[in-house]
Amino acid sequence: MRLLTHNVLRNNTKAANGSNAPLRITATEVRVDEPTTNNDPDAQRREVEFAKNMLPALNWDTLIEGAKSMGLDSLPPSVTPELANDEGFLRALYHVLMDVHLVNGMLTCTETGREFAVTNGIANFMLEEDECEVPK
Repeated sequence: MRLLTHNVLRNNTKAANGSNAPLRITATEVRVDEPTTNNDPDAQRREVEFAKNMLPALNWDTLIEGAKSMGLDSLPPSVTPELANDEGFLRALYHVLMDVHLVNGMLTCTETGREFAVTNGIANFMLEEDECEVPK
């Protein structure tokens, strides 16, 4: 599971009551893929544009916490306008979002404590019947 994916996931159980609380990562296995675009200027340009366009949609605090829990502590505490236009930063951000994978571990709702296992990069969000909201 990529950090980009983690950034948008939320607990959808009845107990969470619509909370937008992030999921804390407890990693037991992490994979970091090496960038494959070092010699391809067009691919590098696409990475920069992707990262730049994703910035407004990211929950930066959640990204920082997720990255730290997976052993990465290189993200700045906030994104300045200068960083948002810095090609080196944007390529590094792309790498963090797309090349860092939670292979095995646990996602825990910071609001309810509900845990969701991650196995082979796939989070199990299957709910028990009593955890589901009843449609109105």
